[in-house]
Amino acid sequence: MKAAVWHAQRDMRLEDIPEPEVGPEDVKIKVAYAGICHTDVFEYLYGPQTVFNPPLALGHEFSGVVEEVGEAVTGLAKGDPVTGLPYYPCWECTFCQQELWNLCPSAQAHGMHIHGAFAEYVPLHYRGVYKLPEGVSLEEAATIEPMSVVYRAVKRSGLEQGESVHIVGAGPVGLLLTNVAKYKGAGRIVVSEPLESRREKALEMGATHVLNPDVEDPITRTHEICDGVGAHVSFDCVGMAATLDTAVYSTRRNGRIGILGFGFYESPTYPLMLLAAFASEYTYFATLGYNVEMKEVVDLVGKGELHPGDVISNIIPFDQIVEFFDHFEENRRKYLKILLKIG
Repeated sequence: MKAAVWHAQRDMRLEDIPEPEVGPEDVKIKVAYAGICHTDVFEYLYGPQTVFNPPLALGHEFSGVVEEVGEAVTGLAKGDPVTGLPYYPCWECTFCQQELWNLCPSAQAHGMHIHGAFAEYVPLHYRGVYKLPEGVSLEEAATIEPMSVVYRAVKRSGLEQGESVHIVGAGPVGLLLTNVAKYKGAGRIVVSEPLESRREKALEMGATHVLNPDVEDPITRTHEICDGVGAHVSFDCVGMAATLDTAVYSTRRNGRIGILGFGFYESPTYPLMLLAAFASEYTYFATLGYNVEMKEVVDLVGKGELHPGDVISNIIPFDQIVEFFDHFEENRRKYLKILLKIG
């Protein structure tokens, strides 16, 4: 099968690799669309960071149709439109027994340990495959994975109806967070983002206030908007020192701060976070993927409650993937969520 295989920094090749074998509990999926995550780009530019077994096909956001099922699989058949968990947990350890599959110590992740979805076929364990509800397109289904990440982040934040939220950065993750915060009943949803087009998109997806950090202080303005004391919950969706500081210091005392961003060019100054935590009794939390949340998101997208497809900005042919990655750095501000059309 054709796959986009990462070999080394700035060295990705379209080449033929063996199709995945189908075990008794496996499902072989013919990939229709694969989303490009910023971690894929980071790996291309600076890896190996999370690729443990190169050369390896990247990609963990995808949709497709069932091509083949193992002999022990029930409830799925060839032709079913699906998405699914891009990793194989053991299903038996302490974490798996608590449905914390993302924390399984022996999990094998697509695009990290085994070939990912930048390929014509991808294998999944049947327990992690979810049929798409009627009316959910394969294009939108390829964005359910990042929506599941932010859905879990909001769940972990303990956001209550009417509470205020500050989202730093309106890339795909920040925009999806905005959508989930609105669905969860947040009161004031403040989004800070320097690009006008993304601020406009944030308003479309549920923001009540948008701020341009290049012309106004987002910390001061968030305090003003949120009762003079700051947001109940803030999320850093960028992962730079400045954006993390913005998230921390725009949060009210005894508030919660979520870390979702992973910066390309610098790391946040975490010791300052600890000082702020002592001074204001902050609670910090991070999110690693998702578990049962993906099934919840699939159902909510099917009901029209969540709209992850709204962040799709470009769909490119699979055979242009290497050229796209080569030019991503110079064009990255032009994009939101990019999909590869594979099948």
